[in-house]
Amino acid sequence: MNKILSNIRSVPGVWGTLAIDKKRALTYQMLPASFDNQQVKKMAIPALNLARSADRNMLVDIFFENGKARIYNYSDAVVLILGRKDMDLDSLGSVCKVAIPSLCRRLARGDLGEGAITSGAKSENISFDMLLKAINILAYNAQQKIGAYLVTKHLRNAKDALVSKYQFLTTLTVDNNGVAALIKGYPGYRGDDLLQAFAHWANLFVTSCATSSNKLDPADILELTMEVREKLELSGFYQLYADVGI
Repeated sequence: MNKILSNIRSVPGVWGTLAIDKKRALTYQMLPASFDNQQVKKMAIPALNLARSADRNMLVDIFFENGKARIYNYSDAVVLILGRKDMDLDSLGSVCKVAIPSLCRRLARGDLGEGAITSGAKSENISFDMLLKAINILAYNAQQKIGAYLVTKHLRNAKDALVSKYQFLTTLTVDNNGVAALIKGYPGYRGDDLLQAFAHWANLFVTSCATSSNKLDPADILELTMEVREKLELSGFYQLYADVGI
């Protein structure tokens, strides 16, 4: 099961897959670590209700302002695939031509192999150190486009503007080279809003940079964080980045 979900997840632009066993009403998913059980349930119930009332072997593409989704409805399962705006539907179709029937056969037999990958299973993907590293990679790559002065200015201002919402940001400093660091003596924050705070900081920073220069755009976030893109995708960082920008 894990291998099938991983194959779907490997399609460019895909950030999550949710498979639902229609007979047992059980879910198997590969979703960002930021998704808890309640969020999975909120997606699964409407998808299951739709699938039970719709035609079998149905394929539906859904387009959102910030992304795309595809639903496969088979007799034994419904599969919801979530992606960014650039999700490659042609490549997805090629992979799912084999993956979806195989997944449905496994569900019908109760053959789950190693067991499903659940959301939140990879907590290391959203560690404080990793997110601080991502911010610094973002800032460094932005410097290559607009220079150190603007990056330092906007990185500081964005952090300071969010302190009232995320108090732990007071434990971080931005030096004159545009490098963010934890102030000595303070522990790395581990609260539930850690990922959202860094995504919000990144969004406000890039948006502010874009107002000062036409060399950057908020949509450049994938390019600006390429070195840690895979980990950020698994954590749900990009989805939160898009949500706070709405």
